[in-house]
Amino acid sequence: MICTSQFTFIHLHKTAGQSLSDALLNCIPGALEVGYHYPFEMLPVSASSLPIIGVVRNPWDWYVSWYAFNNLRGVRNPLFNIVSQGKQLGFKDTITNLINYPDSSETSVLNKSVHKSLLPDRFSDERGSGFTKQCVEKMESNTHGYYTMLVERMFGFDSHQLLLVSFENVVEEFCVTLERLGVVEASAVRTYLGGQALMNTSRHSHYSRYYDQELQELVRTRERRVLERFRYDFEHTSTPQPLINIDAIQRVPKLRGSAANFLKIGDNCETEGLAAALSELPDAVWAESDRQTVFDIHHETQSIPLLTDDMSHTYPVKGPQHPKFEALIHPILTQLASHFGSGGTFIRILFAKLNPRSQIRPHVDSGYSLINCNRVHIPIMTHPGVSFSVGGETLHMAEGQVWEINNAHVHAVRNDSDQARIHLIIDWTPTKTLLKDKKAFRKDLPMFYSQKFRTHGRL
Repeated sequence: MICTSQFTFIHLHKTAGQSLSDALLNCIPGALEVGYHYPFEMLPVSASSLPIIGVVRNPWDWYVSWYAFNNLRGVRNPLFNIVSQGKQLGFKDTITNLINYPDSSETSVLNKSVHKSLLPDRFSDERGSGFTKQCVEKMESNTHGYYTMLVERMFGFDSHQLLLVSFENVVEEFCVTLERLGVVEASAVRTYLGGQALMNTSRHSHYSRYYDQELQELVRTRERRVLERFRYDFEHTSTPQPLINIDAIQRVPKLRGSAANFLKIGDNCETEGLAAALSELPDAVWAESDRQTVFDIHHETQSIPLLTDDMSHTYPVKGPQHPKFEALIHPILTQLASHFGSGGTFIRILFAKLNPRSQIRPHVDSGYSLINCNRVHIPIMTHPGVSFSVGGETLHMAEGQVWEINNAHVHAVRNDSDQARIHLIIDWTPTKTLLKDKKAFRKDLPMFYSQKFRTHGRL
């Protein structure tokens, strides 16, 4: 939110708030940014009696913008990963999950539980989505959809201090509101906004192009309060225009598209030889691991890379321990190659050790390479006290079992035993997704799906 001596501007997601905030900070002396996407309940005491300005948007349009922005721009929004099952669902299924997020259905209760696990206990100054665990607890309704609940959470909805303008005419209405409040810098704000394009926009066609009748009616039912208050309706565009595909990125499907969280590939993988070879390794080999320092979420782990691409999604190189384990992992790789089919590359192979009485906290793997691979876990040494959770589903993987997990979905591991857990982790990818040049930790951006960036062309 932006606090001034005359009013406060509260930034609702995907309503040009970044542009308006930027204009206020540049044009009004003493304007102060307080958090990012903070709701009205976080108003400083000094601003508690001042007018609040906010922007609302047609819900059908808002959902399209939210989806396009998060799906195509490499944005790390935990809620998007949850309702899209790790970017595996398309527009209709993802938005259906989001609209229903506040209700008490089994799916929504699970989604909220997983969402809470990723959120902080209190607001901080980081430029995030402005959500805490307590915010999720307040998003409860069997009648209202997510957008209505978000509007109420951000603005208070019925507050006498609230002055709402429409996104559809945002610059004009915003500046007129400033003028009515007697803000002397209103003309400067108008000039500033008129001289530049809106920030953080998402590219898509008119919203009506993305809705079938069922999804259209779901919005009409669940967002009725916002629709009626602001007299929004579903409008068809009168101007012919090509459809911009907001599902354009053809990501590698996880779990063959047949499950959301886990897929068992095999039951009786030979692991005794691997366990024996690992037991012969000195502790110094594990101590060379840097996975726990590169990724804070893995600070309780150590790893031994046999094959690695440095997360660049290029052809991998062999690690120092690869010769020792090459013959032992060959039958496993043969089994997986048969499962996934021809035309693939094993891009990462590593042993991962999780310390006794420790955990890997809930998180989502992100970036081009981790999104565009199939991740396989094979327990080499484990214990019944070890549990693996993906998307809120929890199970114990027994030694020798072969599991693919949806690593783009929220996942976590607990080791409640007194012994270390060791998994063999294998990432397979279609060779045609590999990129030409080596650069670590690329985001999942549309540019990398272009043929000129690929080693072997398009998916």
